[in-house]
Amino acid sequence: MRPSSRELLEGIAVALERQVAPAVQDKWAASVLRSAVQLLGHLGQRVEDEPRLLREDNADARKVLETLAASIAGGGADAATLRDAVGDALAREEPEAWDTRALAACNESCQSAIELLVRHRELLAQLTGDRAAQSELHGYLQRRLAREQHLYFPSLLGPPF
Repeated sequence: MRPSSRELLEGIAVALERQVAPAVQDKWAASVLRSAVQLLGHLGQRVEDEPRLLREDNADARKVLETLAASIAGGGADAATLRDAVGDALAREEPEAWDTRALAACNESCQSAIELLVRHRELLAQLTGDRAAQSELHGYLQRRLAREQHLYFPSLLGPPF
């Protein structure tokens, strides 16, 4: 479909920079406008990459959760909340590759479980008997950061707002 979503967002940013920005005299309004232009640039990149990033992240997160599910399966009542969150995330069916909304919902479920595991990392270490589970979570978070880094650096590190 022409123009693409990215082209539309870039066109809006260019129009704001070339036509609106020169007419803005108020410093606060100019700062808000510059921020909006940078965010439009971020969205232009994100709109193209988000489905792929969600698919990759969902697969990675699910693999980590599956590994950790086996580790916390035998835990007592203390681990019930962790098991439930991991179980709920893993019970979701993998959405179609084109369904960004469903991919995002799946990712949100995985992220909620991972955040809970990180928050309760000491309990996780007790359940597993070592720090391997924490290393698994840390590795996942590092891979997630690497996957998404191009969305934020340098696009949001441009001139100050």
